[in-house]
Amino acid sequence: MASASPAPRPPSLRFAGPGMAGLFSLLVFASLIVLPVAGVFLALLAPLPLVQVVATGRPSFLAWGWVAVVLVGAALLWHQAWLVALASGYMLVAVWPAVSVETWLRRRWSTGRWAALVALVAVAIAAGVMLAVFHPAPPAQALADLLGRGGGNDLVKRLGEAAGGEELVAEAIRVGAYLAPSAAALYVVWIAFWLRPRLPLLGLPRGSEPIAEYSSDEWLPIGFAVGGLGWVFAPEPAKWLAANLLVTVLGLYFVHGLAIIFFHLGRRFGDNRWVRLGVVVFAMQVPLALVVSGLGLTDTFYRLRRGGADDGGVEA
Repeated sequence: MASASPAPRPPSLRFAGPGMAGLFSLLVFASLIVLPVAGVFLALLAPLPLVQVVATGRPSFLAWGWVAVVLVGAALLWHQAWLVALASGYMLVAVWPAVSVETWLRRRWSTGRWAALVALVAVAIAAGVMLAVFHPAPPAQALADLLGRGGGNDLVKRLGEAAGGEELVAEAIRVGAYLAPSAAALYVVWIAFWLRPRLPLLGLPRGSEPIAEYSSDEWLPIGFAVGGLGWVFAPEPAKWLAANLLVTVLGLYFVHGLAIIFFHLGRRFGDNRWVRLGVVVFAMQVPLALVVSGLGLTDTFYRLRRGGADDGGVEA
């Protein structure tokens, strides 16, 4: 009786080495800065060379370590804000998702716990960098002033002289600056969920769970309560930290709510990528996004998924 053929291993990077993998990861991440629109999507690939190194049995530090040393050393030597942004952005967008996967391989975490770890560490890194860069000024206000000087006036001119245009742009800049850490964290979560289903393709024993079965970590309601209460009652800058924590947790519950919708769509529609894309775009509208997040939060306490995905979630 013929023995089963061994599982194929992922293509090796030994022809280039981990060092080149780190350089390629840096170049892909740089598209986020060089290409303002397309770079948002191209930067999703930045952790992939680092994770591929992990898939070949070597630590990812061999790939990204020298890049981090060069970037951090340059930032400390020349004290330029753009170098700080480049170093912290690379560590957040490329390195942290890869390191989180590497850690996940050593732990028996659920997908929800891994996603919560990715999001909470990312928001902590982003908030910490803002506090360090703008100290002693309030970080949100300092970033809003920087964005206003950098491009806010040009944006007002492009919008024309419509009534209230300047106030609208100024308010958008203030809100964007205030929620910048949570926006960065949710972008990292997007990268992590883009990376997750590709882990089995690299031969890694994670990421095979269907998205319709995804559930948030059971401890996540504590983050929701702390963020909500802190946003309402805490003084600044604790209010700023709590608000970003709350938005990050709501983003995780948004993914949970989408999983519930995909479950009830069944395999016929829930596994169709175009249907999924349409559901995501529709659900991202601001009033509906809160409803979808509410579905995820509710499912933590009351089960909203019953039956099987084959019958669209209808319990027999």
